[in-house]
Amino acid sequence: MRSTRRPFSAVAGEEGGRLLDARALVSLSLERRLSDRIAPELRRRVFDALAESLRDVVSLEGGLVKIDLREPRRELATSLRELRRARRLVVSDPEIMGGDPVFRGTRAPVHMIAELVAQGSAQAELLEGYPRLTADMIRLAPVYAAAYPLRGRPRNQPWRDQKPAHRARRRLDTIAVS
Repeated sequence: MRSTRRPFSAVAGEEGGRLLDARALVSLSLERRLSDRIAPELRRRVFDALAESLRDVVSLEGGLVKIDLREPRRELATSLRELRRARRLVVSDPEIMGGDPVFRGTRAPVHMIAELVAQGSAQAELLEGYPRLTADMIRLAPVYAAAYPLRGRPRNQPWRDQKPAHRARRRLDTIAVS
């Protein structure tokens, strides 16, 4: 028998929008983990049981299947704390870098720092290149970028389709080594 309830409930957001509540976020986290491990019918029963229960352990099939929700709830709470910290560090002002999100008190774009981290840049290297950043800012850049991805197409750089200003070829044996 199919449930007629709405799959996720929402709460009012800070800026007038609607946000998923904690139970819905736990359900999404479990869906991501279980999607390739459990048949859709059993997943549906799991989520129906989650909607009806506030306990830490959900039991199905007469106790044959038990799901402990403490760890997913802890992970979710940690992720949400990290996201709140990242949001406090970031500002988006049309007067600063054309409105791109930057770290407060800097002109360092959050998405660029996140991309550099994803490409394997070392924290020390980033701190040297951007002295106003902190280790916390660098650690939280990927968190913010994942939660708030850039919209639209990537910008074209003005030099993208232009020929180089100067090109020269020299044989290696003619270059003097000092």
